[in-house]
Amino acid sequence: MEATRHGVRPPGDRVGSGHRTFYRDRSVAVTDRWLLTPDRRYPIADLQNLRTSSVAAASPVVAVSATMSGVLGVAAATFVMLTGDPAMMMAGPVIASVPLSVALVSWRMRRRFHVLYADLDGRPAQILGEHDERRFNQICRALRRAREYGRDHAY
Repeated sequence: MEATRHGVRPPGDRVGSGHRTFYRDRSVAVTDRWLLTPDRRYPIADLQNLRTSSVAAASPVVAVSATMSGVLGVAAATFVMLTGDPAMMMAGPVIASVPLSVALVSWRMRRRFHVLYADLDGRPAQILGEHDERRFNQICRALRRAREYGRDHAY
């Protein structure tokens, strides 16, 4: 495995060097031979068993708002049950459902963290992690195209 800790330019990369670039932005580049991330660079041919994963990103704001909304919903339901007022008994489920709905929506709308894994020398390794789903999918699509290009144009 040749993974190094250099910038975003592949070795010997210069204008007219013959490398085909499939994706390039401020921190990641995918060429026909290299996947370059801010931390490392990986030869495309060495990346085996590519797979992606998407997990909920830890966000204290979402966790706190969901917890507080849940507590308010339970408090509203308890208040309605303890007052015993018939009007409150009818409006109680509506009053309790508003904060519980906010908790559910905030929990479902939390950001996702997308991760790309690959096997390098037979060991699984995390290659890339990204919050922006669109950018992550563009990089994965470019990587897929680079692997196909390398398979069709073996050096």
